[in-house]
Amino acid sequence: MSFVFSSFTDHLGALPPERSRHGDALRARVQQQVQAPLHADLSAFAFLPDQSDHPDHDDAPQVFAQAVEQMYLPKPWLGDEIPLFFLGYHAMNRLSGKRTSQGLLLTDQAMYVQDDFTVLLAAPPPAQGHALPARADDAPSFVSMLLTRYKAWKDWSGVADEPEPVLLKRCGELLAPAVAAVVAYHAENGSQRQAQQRVWTLAELVAEYGAADTLLDPANPKLGKVSDKFQIPTGETLQFALADFPLFGGPYGVALTAQALYGKDLMESPLRIALERVEERSLQIAEKGDQLLTGSTPPMALPAHMTEALRAPFLAFLQQEVVRLQSRA
Repeated sequence: MSFVFSSFTDHLGALPPERSRHGDALRARVQQQVQAPLHADLSAFAFLPDQSDHPDHDDAPQVFAQAVEQMYLPKPWLGDEIPLFFLGYHAMNRLSGKRTSQGLLLTDQAMYVQDDFTVLLAAPPPAQGHALPARADDAPSFVSMLLTRYKAWKDWSGVADEPEPVLLKRCGELLAPAVAAVVAYHAENGSQRQAQQRVWTLAELVAEYGAADTLLDPANPKLGKVSDKFQIPTGETLQFALADFPLFGGPYGVALTAQALYGKDLMESPLRIALERVEERSLQIAEKGDQLLTGSTPPMALPAHMTEALRAPFLAFLQQEVVRLQSRA
């Protein structure tokens, strides 16, 4: 499926008048931040919408439009957002000749990150959207978190001819004020929005992310092995388990019953947290994606075969189910 972004002007024209007004004002604020002389060394990587006076690229409007089409339109965080700034470059597939946008795209509500390029014919997965912070003071830490997690600094460093630490630092110095300007505008105008939390079913999650071999429902016969190895009492019924089954050591991962959250690592004794002690907001997935952080016990190991795309929706599903079961207790 193809996604098309014709121009910033056309995009705003399709929005309600108030949203269109916000778009014009926000573009002006972001432009003021990113076109300051102190950011001249990054000008070759900095693109504003409908920019006809770019100092390095005659095709800047097309570069920005392609970033929007590849990074935002396939999987919007919120939808109906206003693309404001792209910081990055294009990587060319040598087999197909197709160019892939790499970098960070700022909209009025989120930041999209794409750092997955392959020379194969397959397109990279959709860029991940991260909701902007609620306070301008949090912009530096928000940007630092995204840049620290960015995987393709080596490639970008080669294009920019700058050492990776220097490039990371300079990108942060450019992006943080831009994000702060957007968030400050929202605080003044009450225009920051929140995405509606999706309510998952286990079947939907398994089907959408092809996780049938890892995310096990109550009818899966493998749950018997999980119950045995995780030492789940007979009176507790498994709601689901996210588990891996290596050749040696038995299954490991996490599992949930109506009474407790369980975790087990390879060759280790299982962990158990009574459900009434589980804080939904404390459940997080570690940056490397290999552990579930609970806030009150040692981390719980996550299966090595768990895909990166599954992490956020699985965490949302786990939090959702913890709250649901606690409300029934």
